[in-house]
Amino acid sequence: MAQIGLKYLICSELTETDSVATYNTGMVMSKAIKADISIEINEGKLYANDMLVENIKEFKSGKVSLNGDHLSYEVLALILGHTLSTLTPGTEQKLVAKGDDDGKCVGVGFYATTIKNGARKYRAIWLTKVKFGIPNESLETKGDAINFQTPTVEGTILTDILGVWKEEATFDTEAKAVAWLDDHANIGGVG
Repeated sequence: MAQIGLKYLICSELTETDSVATYNTGMVMSKAIKADISIEINEGKLYANDMLVENIKEFKSGKVSLNGDHLSYEVLALILGHTLSTLTPGTEQKLVAKGDDDGKCVGVGFYATTIKNGARKYRAIWLTKVKFGIPNESLETKGDAINFQTPTVEGTILTDILGVWKEEATFDTEAKAVAWLDDHANIGGVG
C-alpha cells in the first residue's frame, strides 16, 4: 500500500491505573507535515546443535518525530510541562519553560491516505504512550526568498499499562478515520 498524504495530528493526556489506560480530552496538535516512526527491538537468539534454533524479536521502544505547521502554547504546556499564563491586561499568553519541566505522557494520532490498485483508503494510527522532549528550534531571517521554519517535536514511544504501543485501522472514508481517532483521543465532535 502506497501512502500519499498525512493529516489530523492529535494528542491526549494519558492516565494509567493498575489495569486501565484512559485519555483526557484531546486536542489537535498541529496541521501535519511529516511523521517519522522508528522502532527499537530486543532480540534474543538461541543456538543449539551448531545452528540457530530460536529467535525472538520484541518491541523495546520507539521514536516518533512529528513536524507540523504550528504548535500552540496549550500543546507545548501539555507535552513539555511548561507553564502557561495570560498576560494582564489583555488576552495574550505567556509560556514559561523551566529546566525541570516534565511533560505528560500522551496518546498521539494521525492518519495517512493510502492507495492500492487505484482505491484510496485512510490508515489511522494511534500511538498509545509517547513522552516528548524539548524540541530544537531553527530561526532564520527572510532574504530574497521566504523559507518556512516549522516545528518538529520528538518523543519516545512506550508501551502502556496493557503492553500496547500502537493501534491502527484502515477505513473507506476520511470521516471514519477521524471518528476513530477522536474516540481514542476523547475528542468530541471535531473533524
